[in-house]
Amino acid sequence: MQKVKIIACEVFKEEFLRGLKIPRENCIFLPQELHRTPDLLNVELQKQIDLLDEQGDLDCIYLGYGWCGNGVAALKSSRSKIVIPNSEDCISVLLGLRHFGKCQINRTTSYFLSSGWIAFGSDGWKEYQRCLELFDHETAYWATKEMIKNYETFILINNDMASYLADKVYVQKISEFFDLNYEEVEGSIDWLASLFEDIESNSKIIVEPGISIQSSMFTCGT
Repeated sequence: MQKVKIIACEVFKEEFLRGLKIPRENCIFLPQELHRTPDLLNVELQKQIDLLDEQGDLDCIYLGYGWCGNGVAALKSSRSKIVIPNSEDCISVLLGLRHFGKCQINRTTSYFLSSGWIAFGSDGWKEYQRCLELFDHETAYWATKEMIKNYETFILINNDMASYLADKVYVQKISEFFDLNYEEVEGSIDWLASLFEDIESNSKIIVEPGISIQSSMFTCGT
């Protein structure tokens, strides 16, 4: 049996642990907030890979990330293969394989949220609460509306997680609060599942030991 580890954004935590039944000890989940600074994300990912290389007994390292704004650029393992979704970001992976290769997902006016994003990431409501600690309601509301002014719709990605009903109520609430549309789209964990399948697929990138991850390896959004 192969010895593997997964390094993933914590927004995928439920998908890996509950959806794919991956043992917790095989997973390393990093804070979602690292996405805000791709350079720091890159440094932390390489640090985790280096720590795993020091163990010297892994066959493969799976990354639960897309290209993520250069966040995985130049990453490499000296000992293990790296397998990563061929995706521009985590949103595409959460939506599933039927969206593979589609570079036209509307991120300009659509604000995507998932179970993991609600649990660990930021969103309009959390930003409003943060502003409310500094300003009165009117100012906090205005400041938050400015942050999300380009968005027209909050879209909940439903991956059939245990928190779905609570997530739906939450996203509907913030949609109403900010006077934006609410939509729901069916997601899938099939893209994540495909990483572990022993078949060739354009939906994943396999990087051999000593080789760096490059943007040219990705086919969309880089």
